[in-house]
Amino acid sequence: MASKKKITTKDVAKYANVSQSAVSMILNQKSNVSFSEETRIKVLNAAKELGYKKKKKKAAQPAGLSKVIVIMCPFLSNHYYSILVHSITERAHDYGYVTFVAPTLRNPNTEQFYLNMIQDFDAAGIVYLYPTSWLEDVNDMSKNIPVINIGDKNDDIMFDSIHVSSTKPAYLVAEHLLSLGHRKITYVSTPMSTIERSRSKRYEGLKKAFYEHGFDPENVTCRSVSTGEYNTLSPNMLEYSCGFNLTKEILTEGTDSTAFVAYNDMVALGILDALFDMKYKVPSDFSVCGFDNIPMADMRRISLTSVEHSIEAKGREAVDIIVRHRESKSKNKPRSFVTKLEFEPFIVKRKSTGKARNT
Repeated sequence: MASKKKITTKDVAKYANVSQSAVSMILNQKSNVSFSEETRIKVLNAAKELGYKKKKKKAAQPAGLSKVIVIMCPFLSNHYYSILVHSITERAHDYGYVTFVAPTLRNPNTEQFYLNMIQDFDAAGIVYLYPTSWLEDVNDMSKNIPVINIGDKNDDIMFDSIHVSSTKPAYLVAEHLLSLGHRKITYVSTPMSTIERSRSKRYEGLKKAFYEHGFDPENVTCRSVSTGEYNTLSPNMLEYSCGFNLTKEILTEGTDSTAFVAYNDMVALGILDALFDMKYKVPSDFSVCGFDNIPMADMRRISLTSVEHSIEAKGREAVDIIVRHRESKSKNKPRSFVTKLEFEPFIVKRKSTGKARNT
């Protein structure tokens, strides 16, 4: 005879029509986490009706877990993320903390798995390197554990945030290209997304600069891969492949653009390789710009014009904020502040950009 299926928090969440994280926090009576009375009762009733039984308490977690900072990142093939991880880890060591890196591949289910895992031990804090798919849940979690977001500005984030406006760096790139005589440019991006807002914000920034300098913003065209195609690419070459494949398509079709602007430096590297593969010269045939100013951008044979926005400094600041919150908590002081820190971008001009060819 088959044994009766064990009821899990996932079953309760589905029955009560709330998130699994909310169920976990309510059933475990997490302190400093607020839910409406209606939600709380709905979860408790669902658990009772389904026959949910809490796991027996495990032995106390080792004190060392309270010294772990969890880094939520999409993947590590982009040097932007690996630099951030290294910066956070080095700063964490300065304070006697260690880091746990959680690559999610931008999969919401994987991200939620990590969030549920974090609730089972007293982590020192969480640093998000990309936009969460569970913002409401993470906003709730931040009342009990320091959470830092490193990314594009988002007014819906209720926790600490270190950001750069994606519109500003794109505006700088467009101004630079306009000064070189470029009047038609193509923006090449990974899939446009309501969650990953920086992608569309950079496109908006390019168009805004064209408009405010008296040029038709429609001269800035956008090409991005579909989500379906994006999901078929190897995570190790994800953004590079987007730049390479899209540029080949654009060149095969024919274009009157004289410059390519990539969503980030990894996409730009793909663009440069596609141009090289099709026998075009940079910058005499096409100029290329990126964002992030990763170390490879400064290599002699790449020499990519890019936008610097203090990657390493952002990682250090994230740890500093967590430590301030932890010290405040240890002194039984109420959490009375949320940090919103913005870094100003600046363009680093290199050999991948030059005067527009005569068209």
